Amino acid sequence: MRTPDDLDRTQPAACREDPGIAVPISVSTIRRKLLAFVLLAAASSAADSPEWLTLVLIITSAAIPLALGVLGGAEAVRALFLLPPRSAPPATIRKEDLI
Repeated sequence: MRTPDDLDRTQPAACREDPGIAVPISVSTIRRKLLAFVLLAAASSAADSPEWLTLVLIITSAAIPLALGVLGGAEAVRALFLLPPRSAPPATIRKEDLI
């Protein structure tokens, strides 16, 4: 049971500090799950499954890279699709480079 002292110190959930949760992102695991959903969507379409099931599998397949982009940024999405990392643009452009 709460005491009056506990009630004085309570704060609404929005005011509490949240240190956040650090979740390690394994891109290879996410890549396997994405592949599984894409293959299930293709099999569902080929097997004349209900349209809603195929649509849900396609939407889930599209949501996986979006969620990874929110969590890990663009570099994580590039790693998911096995694309090389972007090279940084040069700090200055020389006149000889333009010719």
